[in-house]
Amino acid sequence: MPIEVTGIQSTLKDMRKFEPDLHREMNKQIKRAMIPVRNKAKSFAPSNQDMLSNWTKVKAFGPQQTQFRPFPMYNQAETIRGIIYSAGGDKPLPSGFQVLHYVANRSAGGAIYETAGRVHPSGRKQTHIVVSRHKLLKDKKYRTQRGTRIDMNSNNPNAGKQFLEPLGGVYGARGNIDPRFGNTDQRGRLVYRAWSEDQGKVTRAIQLAIDIAVKTFNARDIASSYSKAA
Repeated sequence: MPIEVTGIQSTLKDMRKFEPDLHREMNKQIKRAMIPVRNKAKSFAPSNQDMLSNWTKVKAFGPQQTQFRPFPMYNQAETIRGIIYSAGGDKPLPSGFQVLHYVANRSAGGAIYETAGRVHPSGRKQTHIVVSRHKLLKDKKYRTQRGTRIDMNSNNPNAGKQFLEPLGGVYGARGNIDPRFGNTDQRGRLVYRAWSEDQGKVTRAIQLAIDIAVKTFNARDIASSYSKAA
């Protein structure tokens, strides 16, 4: 869901350094535009009663299972708390892009609810490909097909479908594979849904806040240059 801003990075950097009040006002306007997206995403978090009961109950794990991370449980209150707005950080991503403002879903259970079913809307089949580099477990059953192991260990071939049915469909655009961002699938049930419903309005508000700040800064910078020359 990135709004890509190009060609003015140095201007924004100079604005933060030389006109911090203007930079703060721009950030305030961007935050004002994005907070409704965060709040709307929170409102989409379903109650625990709407989920499969086993997904909302904390389970006790035996000693032989502690070596694996338990499957994250869903909790509505935790999911709502985990949907946050942030003004981002100063450290650029490995791709060179920098995330300045975002709404994120930081709850593990909430993240599963957000995107589950994107690839397999009716659940993964009982027989599915297991990446060859994964270490085989002694109690697993596999068959080999053209050098790739196929997992046949599922006791309930309908488990995926049963898990996904109460979740409903995902909202938004599928997107494309972008070498800068990776998989840009923009479908989900919380943050992605809120963004999909409000994207045009929010995008325009953010772009307007940036445009006004940049134009104001450039005007002040030109006026400052003339005064120094005089």
